[in-house]
Amino acid sequence: MPARFIGNTDARMDDKGRVFFPAVFRRALQKEGDEALMIRRDVHQNCLVLYPKSVWEQQLDELRARLNRWNAQQQMVFRQFVAGVDELPIDGNGRILIPRRLIAQLGITTDVRFIGMDDTIELWPKVQAEALLDNPDALGAALEALMETPNPTTPNP
Repeated sequence: MPARFIGNTDARMDDKGRVFFPAVFRRALQKEGDEALMIRRDVHQNCLVLYPKSVWEQQLDELRARLNRWNAQQQMVFRQFVAGVDELPIDGNGRILIPRRLIAQLGITTDVRFIGMDDTIELWPKVQAEALLDNPDALGAALEALMETPNPTTPNP
């Protein structure tokens, strides 16, 4: 089972694009023997997604299995998904170097927030992350609606 990441941590990026990777997330990676991270822009939100390498490879395999290599549109989807990924080593000081093109695409200045998302980690501009997470009423309503919907995998009593 891959590492599970929960919680959030604020950090400050330096002028070179380096940021300290949160120690709590780093320990979870090391516990699973997963030292490398893959990073790409999220397909839905204005954030970056950091995948432990094992999770990235699993998701890539799953995506590839669903796509037909001989379908031009599906090949374009795959190409776009993998073209934007970079491998991020964690240096001896516990920092990662965010690629400049990703910093520019998101408009990141210095303050960022790491958000644990189970088997991946999101990296947000801090101001956007605060706005995103500052609506408990919407979360409550969404959870209520979700939990009222029967789960198709749960047998009825």
